[in-house]
Order: sequence, then structure tokens, then C-alpha cells
Amino acid sequence: MKEASVEDDTGVSQGKPVPSCQWSFNRALEFHHVSGDTLPIFGRHAADLSHRHVSIIDDPSKAWSARLGRLFRGQDAVQTSSAGPKGEYTLLHVPVRGRDRSVHYVAGFAFPSSSPVPAPAEAQLAGDAVIQALEPERTRINRFLHDVIAQSLSGTGFQLELLALEIQAQSAEAPTRAAEIQKSLDQVLRLIRRFNAPD
Repeated sequence: MKEASVEDDTGVSQGKPVPSCQWSFNRALEFHHVSGDTLPIFGRHAADLSHRHVSIIDDPSKAWSARLGRLFRGQDAVQTSSAGPKGEYTLLHVPVRGRDRSVHYVAGFAFPSSSPVPAPAEAQLAGDAVIQALEPERTRINRFLHDVIAQSLSGTGFQLELLALEIQAQSAEAPTRAAEIQKSLDQVLRLIRRFNAPD
């Protein structure tokens, strides 16, 4: 069992359960954040799940979608279930509410079944803390993507359009190749905008 050693105000060390992995979903049912050893829970590595829709892990009965739907609608305060081929993990899901008290995210944690699971109030605080810790980094990344990457790609696209106009009379293949490159740049810009879109 993984435990973190935490000292209370008396200086006495107390063992606290630490999840094997943690994640959060946004309202679009996409992974907002994923970390830890996700392979036993989702059958995929964390990097393969980031910003992907829940359907990537859902079963034919859409149990994950249903679970998240209940949490986002506020029908469940906390959900506990088991996972793994032999039920060796306890999954804990908590809604993370915004200032307007609506559910903005659902945070999830996987604990080995042999490990104690935090009380619902403690899990709620952990879910809130995960989201609060991620937001400044997400804002910084979004600003970088918009201010640096997207602007550079846009400038390159405009230069490519000008080049295509200049060489159009000289070669029949050049405009076609330039159009293919422009299409590729447009796809990258759409991906950046999608990543940069608010949850």
C-alpha cells in the first residue's frame, strides 16, 4: 500500500493513502488531467488519455459515460466502484464545483483495494486541490499556444499563400503542394484552438 508520511501539528507522522493514479474530466467528458499508473485502470498510459473523450475507455454499456453524467448532473455526491481484472482497485469519483455551485469537473482517484480510501469530505478537498493546482499551468500553456505557436503558424500560412501566388505562373505543381501545406497548417491551428478552448 502506498502511503505518504505527513506530520500533524504535534510533529507525529501519520500515514495517508496515496492514489495509484488520479484524473479529472471536464463537462465535455474529456480527460482534463491524468497522472500516475493508469494502465491497470484504463488499459492505456496517461499520455494516451490526455484530452481524449471518455469513449476511449468506455465499455459497450457506456458505464463510464453514465457514471460521469450522474456526477455532472449532481445526482451523486461521491461514487465508489472497483476496477482492474480482479477488482484490485477502488475508484473514487467526486464532483468539483465552481463558485456558481455547478459541477465543472469530476475528479477521480484509484486506490489499491488493500489501501484505506479517504472519507468523502477529504476526497472532495483533494479533487478541488487537483483542479486548482492545474488551472494556472493550463492558463500558461493556453497563452503560450495562442501567443506564440498559433501566431507563428498563422504567419507561416500567410507567407505560404504569398509564395503560392508568386510561383503559380511558373509551375503547375507548386500551387498544389502549397495548398497541401496550407491544409496541414490549418489542421494544426484547429487542434491548437480546440486544446485552447475553455472547458
